[in-house]
Amino acid sequence: MFLDKGNILSNFNHLFDTKNSCYTSLYSHPGMGKTRLIQELSKSRKTLYFKAAPSSFEENVRMLKALCTRQFHKELQQAKKLTDIFKLLAKHSEQEPLLIIFDDFPHLAAGNRRISTLIASFFNRISSDANLFLILCKPASAYEKECTKEKHTFLLRPFRFFEMRMLYPEMTLEEQILLYSITGGVPAYLQYFNPKVSVRDNIYQLFFQEDGIFYRFVPSRTKEYYSASSVMRSILLSLGQEDKKLQEICDYTELTPSAASSLLLSLSSHNLAERIVPVTEDQSSRRAVYFISDGIFRFWYTYVFPYQSEIEFGQGEAIFNTFVLPALDTYTRNTFETICKEFLVLTDEMGTSPFPMKNVGKWWGQHPTKKRTESIPIAAYNNNKILLGTCFWTDEWIDIDALYKLQKHSSLFPDMEEWYYLFSKSDFVSGFEVISGNHVHVFSLEQMCNIADKYLVTYCKN
Repeated sequence: MFLDKGNILSNFNHLFDTKNSCYTSLYSHPGMGKTRLIQELSKSRKTLYFKAAPSSFEENVRMLKALCTRQFHKELQQAKKLTDIFKLLAKHSEQEPLLIIFDDFPHLAAGNRRISTLIASFFNRISSDANLFLILCKPASAYEKECTKEKHTFLLRPFRFFEMRMLYPEMTLEEQILLYSITGGVPAYLQYFNPKVSVRDNIYQLFFQEDGIFYRFVPSRTKEYYSASSVMRSILLSLGQEDKKLQEICDYTELTPSAASSLLLSLSSHNLAERIVPVTEDQSSRRAVYFISDGIFRFWYTYVFPYQSEIEFGQGEAIFNTFVLPALDTYTRNTFETICKEFLVLTDEMGTSPFPMKNVGKWWGQHPTKKRTESIPIAAYNNNKILLGTCFWTDEWIDIDALYKLQKHSSLFPDMEEWYYLFSKSDFVSGFEVISGNHVHVFSLEQMCNIADKYLVTYCKN
């Protein structure tokens, strides 16, 4: 089954089916399912796929010309420049719509800084009779910088929990959440989990055996990205499972704030770490915290690195049973908070949220009158409207006291219209919302899944 994450395939198809020539950029970190998406898009379409090499611009053009000659015979043999190739491909598309995919586009662009301008100029002048659709595949690290400069851009993300669970209908909800806790919904990671054994057995086999794929993967990938891997390891260890302020990271690593910030930015470019701020503040906020955004790395640096000696000595099973297995429920508790935020984003997409949500995340800051830090685990914000939320990873039913505790935060936002959302693994006492009013909403885990399933099933294709 192919699952259209974020409705990207549908949007691509819409662009293509308008029969107006255009180009677009597809941004993705490795392992996000880009290849599968491209395969789905190219089904039943004349497609020219070119994977650029880390060579000179001239060499890439020669390889592209050779590819085109093989597919379109002799009509491209006389092309000398990239613009000549584009013109001939556009001419061909007048008879048959043509999809062109330039994978690893930065390799092609590295030798010619004007190539993006060249492509834009070409499509501005292209014949109205042409039906040419070009996809430029780029790294996700370039998305924030480039997305505002292009008319059509797409960012390929990991599966959200509600998407991922549709791929594993045989699992219990708790197993699905545990799997999501470890993998973060990254397709490349999910492929290593054997569906014939439990998620817990998979974790043991993949992380706590010397030949485990992920036991070796994380240190290898860290070394691949960074020659000074010991410094990066120190930063990742300082983060572990918890959000950390910059000063906390500096205290642990003994790095200066400037050096730590630079290295954290580098980790972010590889989708290994993320910087977040309270939802009501912009990115310049000094209240920022950092966390490991890659699920495999976060789990490895939390539970594997501290026990490497024992694992290397053949005691991985004992370590897993004694120290890791009892902690997995706590580990998934933190993931449940993420899942609740993802549900809020889905409600916004469905048009059922109380207001269009500008930011979804969490809030923390100083109380205006009481000298203490306040923290709200789930929050969404837009202008003078704010949603405050909390979640409970418990098998016990939640009573009205949970709402009263959440409403105590109302004084932090005196000039805003407020909504209160409560989420629970189990359920809420009868009549909770009736008692509370229309600005209060409660959702059990089962309810969230049912709502998400009905919405997402539209985008599942067999």
